[in-house]
Amino acid sequence: MEDNEKQIKEKIEKTIELTTDLINNQSDNVNELDLLNDKFLRKCAEFENYKRRVQKEKEEIKFNTKVNMVTSILDIDNDISIAIKNIKDESAKEGVILIAQKLENFLKSQGIESIQTEIYDDEIHEVISVLPTGKSEIIDVISKGYMLNGKPFRHPKIVIGK
Repeated sequence: MEDNEKQIKEKIEKTIELTTDLINNQSDNVNELDLLNDKFLRKCAEFENYKRRVQKEKEEIKFNTKVNMVTSILDIDNDISIAIKNIKDESAKEGVILIAQKLENFLKSQGIESIQTEIYDDEIHEVISVLPTGKSEIIDVISKGYMLNGKPFRHPKIVIGK
């Protein structure tokens, strides 16, 4: 075991000696080492940028896939909202409201929330029609808008009064 350790120490010392000689005797090697180190650092930075870009693309694909999958469910949610407005029978209306609440809970569990339609915001609302009412307010919501994790992907369509 001691002979083995002695051989290893000798090899390490010889390697250190050769490396020192190379560095001391050849200044070109130092410049080449600096260039290689610079290339290495650039490649590391490029790789980190690549990882961030791929992560961002993955999140975008996940977002778009989720939006595409729930689009038909969102159409059903819109239809239920319209039905609630137009049902006259209170007992039937209660049942439809219960279905709407369950659907809303499901959407929330998926990170999807309705966009507010109480106060007009030209950044998030899509105006379908403007009626002269004397007041500047939202009169009717034609179709609900939705956000996924705080990012709007379907804007509410509204009728506004001016």
